[in-house]
Amino acid sequence: MKSHLLYKIGLITVFGFAAVRAFCAQDESGDRFFAYRSFWPEFDAMKNFGKKGVNTIAFMPSNTVNSLGEPYCKYPPFWRGDGAYDFAVLDKQFDDILVANPEAKLILIVDINSAQWLTRVMSFGHSCDADSFSTLSNSLACADWRKHTEKFFKDYLKHVEEKYGSRIRAYMIACGHTDEWIDYSDAVSSRCKIYAWQKWLKANGKPIIDPPSPVRVDSASFENFLRDPAKEGDIIDYADFCNNLIADSVISFAKIARGIVGGDKKIGAFYGYLQMYWGRTVWGGHLGYEKVFASPYFDFFVSPGIYQNRDMGEASGFMCANGTRIRYGKGWLHEIDHRTHVFNHQLSDFTRIKNVANWKNSAEDVAGLKREFSLAIINRSSMWCFDMWGKVFGTPEILETVKAAREIWGRYSDRQLESRAEIAIIADPQSALYINDRKKNFPHNFREIQAALGKIGAPSEVFSFNDIGNVDLSKYKMIVLPATYLVTPERMEILKKYAMTNGRTIVSIYAPAITDGKTLDPARVKEFCGFEYGAKGVNKKNMDGWTSVYIHDYKDATPSVLRELAKSAGAHIYIDSETPVFANEKLLCVHVKDGGKKTVYLKGKCAKVTELFTGKVVAENADKFEYEFKSPDTALFELYE
Repeated sequence: MKSHLLYKIGLITVFGFAAVRAFCAQDESGDRFFAYRSFWPEFDAMKNFGKKGVNTIAFMPSNTVNSLGEPYCKYPPFWRGDGAYDFAVLDKQFDDILVANPEAKLILIVDINSAQWLTRVMSFGHSCDADSFSTLSNSLACADWRKHTEKFFKDYLKHVEEKYGSRIRAYMIACGHTDEWIDYSDAVSSRCKIYAWQKWLKANGKPIIDPPSPVRVDSASFENFLRDPAKEGDIIDYADFCNNLIADSVISFAKIARGIVGGDKKIGAFYGYLQMYWGRTVWGGHLGYEKVFASPYFDFFVSPGIYQNRDMGEASGFMCANGTRIRYGKGWLHEIDHRTHVFNHQLSDFTRIKNVANWKNSAEDVAGLKREFSLAIINRSSMWCFDMWGKVFGTPEILETVKAAREIWGRYSDRQLESRAEIAIIADPQSALYINDRKKNFPHNFREIQAALGKIGAPSEVFSFNDIGNVDLSKYKMIVLPATYLVTPERMEILKKYAMTNGRTIVSIYAPAITDGKTLDPARVKEFCGFEYGAKGVNKKNMDGWTSVYIHDYKDATPSVLRELAKSAGAHIYIDSETPVFANEKLLCVHVKDGGKKTVYLKGKCAKVTELFTGKVVAENADKFEYEFKSPDTALFELYE
């Protein structure tokens, strides 16, 4: 499906004058970004990226501090009071970038988090919780906070559109914790949010009650993990209310922006995260992503790569339900914020970032970046290289990798290429409302299964439950339900009609169908998949036109187990080891931690196979080939059929 996302980027290429002209024409009419970003004004890096063909720059003027207590921005705050702005400070941030790279096109990240003056005025004069960075949903529920913030937002956009509109290609609306619309209210309500909650209850025909206490939110009746709607329906409702409050607010700010900025400007946000960390799956505020993806006011969404899958040999991946955003015709921007071995850890004399999830040397830097670039290229995603606090891309080897990726991306960013995924994993935000994500040793049900599937030697795609019946699943040989706890009679009919057919294998994990939305009963698990709840190991049986596989313990769904299930379901496996693979009809990426000679099995005979980062022809007239990988390594193969 054609995305509505429009990006324009300059290009330096090595394919000759005619190719340069063709690529530039594509960039001026294309619909993707390849960009550079940093929190700080890293002007030398901007110049270096420009030399490598990257002239789109994303930046975020800010009036607040980050989660480490340091200012996000090297420039002073410019939102100084109600309707009071020091726009000279804002203008200087634009002007300094344009001096560093006169060819720059800009993605403006519009931080609407509360400036410190607002948090003080609102808390003192109105008894409101106005610290949107820390307690997003409480602020969004406050009419006075909305009034001040919407006025600032409108004045901000009008100013930059008038002065720099010809340079700006996209606006991103940012708020909440780390400016990613993440809520840290921890299910605690301000006075304003209590009123909003009760208004929501009335609108939905429910009795007017107080929000559930934090003590109740921190536990659940079934194995301290799942909530029984008969006993804890108010907690489920409250989680639904909180997520919808944030989703509706994200949309409302996008609607304001669309009324101000030119129609050629694209609007995006950090949103749609499925891979939240502990305590945020339910209460982080992103479970309303289907509503936001469907909004006509948005063109694209952004997230970092999955944090837990960044080491060598891991599969990386998007944090969103990629198939769902494609269904709604929205673009995706993959934020490459991974820490290379030259990453700057010292934010100030007093603040140093711990060495967490860092790549350890130049070889890991190059292999890791190639993996991230290949993921985005194969999925027709935009991307930016996030220099965060500087030096991330600070070696010649890294910059040459950026240049090579930019040239490959220029060749493929506008081509409609069909995914080769034959395995679908189903996210279920409605079932997620039943989870107690504060349980100690919380089983990261969706995250763990996606990570395991990422290493089976075959690509997979992520959809949402509500996509079933609205997208074509005919090519998918295996469907995995890692967390489909809610199965109403209506949902069961959808599964029978569109999923449990054509000899397909359905893998359900832990407690499928344990609730119908009214009660919770483990006996429903056997009715759904043919096995008792808690049955040990990997259980498999033939059903009426489909094959049921039940795995109770998430830890038993290992890459090797899932690979064998995929094989028996008829899915094509490209490599016989725990190896991440991304693929579309023209491109195939293989990423390895440990190198050596490995056999790659193609879906059909190819006239020629070329590794794009090296330009080497590795096979001709072959349906399989051997390739010598380094340790670690990422190879991106172009397939000529």
